[in-house]
Amino acid sequence: MTAERAISTRNDNALSSSLTKLRQKLPQMTRMSRHALSVIKHSTPRKLFNLVLVELEYRLRRTTVRGHPYIIIVDPLNVCNLRCPLCPTGTGDLERKQQRMEWETFTRTIDEVAPYAYEINLHNWGESLLHPRIFDMIEYVNSKNIATNMSTNFNRASDDKIDNLIKSGLEYLILSIDGITQDTYVKYRVRGNVNKVLGNVEKLIRRRKELGSRTPFIEWQFIVFEHNAHELEAAREMAYEMGVDRFRVIPPGIPFAAKEPDKLKDDWFIKDDEGRVEAFQGDVPTSCFYLYRSMTTNPDGGTAPCCIVYGDKNDFGDFKTESLDDIWNNQKYQSARSLFKKGGRAVEPTICDGCHIFKQHGQPAPSAPRDVIPVKSVQ
Repeated sequence: MTAERAISTRNDNALSSSLTKLRQKLPQMTRMSRHALSVIKHSTPRKLFNLVLVELEYRLRRTTVRGHPYIIIVDPLNVCNLRCPLCPTGTGDLERKQQRMEWETFTRTIDEVAPYAYEINLHNWGESLLHPRIFDMIEYVNSKNIATNMSTNFNRASDDKIDNLIKSGLEYLILSIDGITQDTYVKYRVRGNVNKVLGNVEKLIRRRKELGSRTPFIEWQFIVFEHNAHELEAAREMAYEMGVDRFRVIPPGIPFAAKEPDKLKDDWFIKDDEGRVEAFQGDVPTSCFYLYRSMTTNPDGGTAPCCIVYGDKNDFGDFKTESLDDIWNNQKYQSARSLFKKGGRAVEPTICDGCHIFKQHGQPAPSAPRDVIPVKSVQ
């Protein structure tokens, strides 16, 4: 099906209905089902005990914890071939040296978290397929009985890379495709070529079938902006006709240190009938789940409290010199968790002091960082 014919088959009522559903509920259930499958497939008694403990401590809003993170983000490299305007890598505002993760840093990180981890997400601030050892990384994680997930813009997918995505044992692959015509797609995915990407998707699905593999599970992820909303339903139809396993729509987010966040929202976010920018989610009433369930490791080994935070000045630890236990209950983590506990009092300033995603009940430390994490979707 051509993009032009697909778009022509959609009417205004279908588009309006889809956007209404998007505004009403963020698409969290697809993530929940993926996590559930990881638990079923990769559980051990130790991991299961840790999972229950983490969830209990999260709900009790403990500041010092015995549980360990079980969803780990490991960024193989913070370099990308695209220049997306809402990504700090694309805009040159990452505030961290751009580099590939060294193999020793990678294996040390995986070995530290392996007893507890259900999932390793091999992506964050770069295009993972540009790392020369990405398939070795996938295989190493698989050898530790941990689920492997990866996100890609899929512009740099050679035939060999497509085959290796299947043969390496990657379990879940997210394809970031925000349009089905070049004019629409390239407005956000700057330097990208949607026809090349769609061709790569067709090759991947064909080769997966030819090799008799059920993996990777393929998710087409569509960030909906004002400029591409009219292609949403056509993209959904195209995805399922091609054989994609899941089509997921998510709202955009603003970099937490963006200099003009309101302008970026006005330029990119969907507006309601009165011209107001749609607000998808903010002030989540729970404690921050990132501080209990997850940890993010950057290519240099520096660890961040969540996948939203960038800049080495905001690191909570360093896997090159510290163990997981050294980092997980250090003063920064305890201070950050105390922000979401009634009567809590942070003793050390962290980037979390300025977080507007989760509702804070505690008292930030004096001289809190100036950067503020804005309201955005929690994915």
